[in-house]
Amino acid sequence: MFDTLATPRIYVASLTDYNNSLLHGRWIDVDQTPDDINQEIAEMLALSPTARKFGEKAEEFAIHDFDNFPGVELSEYESIDRVCAVAEILKEYPAAVVSHMLRENENLEMEEIASIIEDIYIGEFSDHLDEIHAVAEYMADDIESRGDLPEIYRQHIGAIAESMANDAIQGGEIHALYEGAGVWHLLRTY
Repeated sequence: MFDTLATPRIYVASLTDYNNSLLHGRWIDVDQTPDDINQEIAEMLALSPTARKFGEKAEEFAIHDFDNFPGVELSEYESIDRVCAVAEILKEYPAAVVSHMLRENENLEMEEIASIIEDIYIGEFSDHLDEIHAVAEYMADDIESRGDLPEIYRQHIGAIAESMANDAIQGGEIHALYEGAGVWHLLRTY
């Protein structure tokens, strides 16, 4: 089980050492700026046993492990900027939603992904009726904000919204993403 309060971190390894059958690297917390992380990587590379032995400079690294990025896969050569952006987005939104959006939108920039999540994420639910009520609440707010509903129907906004919620869920306008352990996340289709 992931600790949602734990700091995301990466294990960065020197490829100069790795290619010479040595494991030299460092766990780095990702609750700092990309520049600070790059500085820690440079410090780790400067201590490379292989580079010191052969009098060369170690410059290449790879992410060999990561921790507290629940449901998210980082590649070996993920940019440090992207790693930091993923860690930031995980502070704001549920891991299941973030990992789903990263898989579905792997070619988008993190700012775009964060913006999409902000626009489409409705909420987390553990019961189908709660899900319908939440979507209905969302729909009712939308109906009221438009102001084009005739006055005669205004007293029935709740029932209209609940009917619209059922239609939206069944029709695919609202997507239910199952996290596990009875937890669902609702997303508007984009």
